[in-house]
Amino acid sequence: FDLFLLALLFFVLGYFLYATLAAMLGSVVTRVEDVGLAVGPLNFLVILALLISMFSLSNPSATIAVVTSYIPFFTPMIMFLRVGMGEAGMWELIVSVIIMVATIVLLAMFAAKVYRGGVLQYSQGKLIQMFKNAIQNSKSN
Repeated sequence: FDLFLLALLFFVLGYFLYATLAAMLGSVVTRVEDVGLAVGPLNFLVILALLISMFSLSNPSATIAVVTSYIPFFTPMIMFLRVGMGEAGMWELIVSVIIMVATIVLLAMFAAKVYRGGVLQYSQGKLIQMFKNAIQNSKSN
């Protein structure tokens, strides 16, 4: 039962993290065709987390599993796997949840700034340049 609640906690935190990131990325694109380009890095993070978790099934105490379980974009999969396999202590779980909540809050604040400047942006270009323009536009508003 505790594992089910933990799965629910990591699902909700992971959802908020990736939804905030997706909203931020979506706010800077101007055409539907560019959405795939914008969320490409997001998809890469999810696939990388899945690959690391598959590797970690055979050795959940491996260095890569321990380190990535504290990186917020990998925490929902890797830390849940480590806890489920009995390799992570309670303090590790608490630290990873705190890091993840802090990252969600900081990312939401940054995403609000990007959204404020990027939602009315009609220029096209590279994703990095569109981010810079969105941040500059939010400072002028």
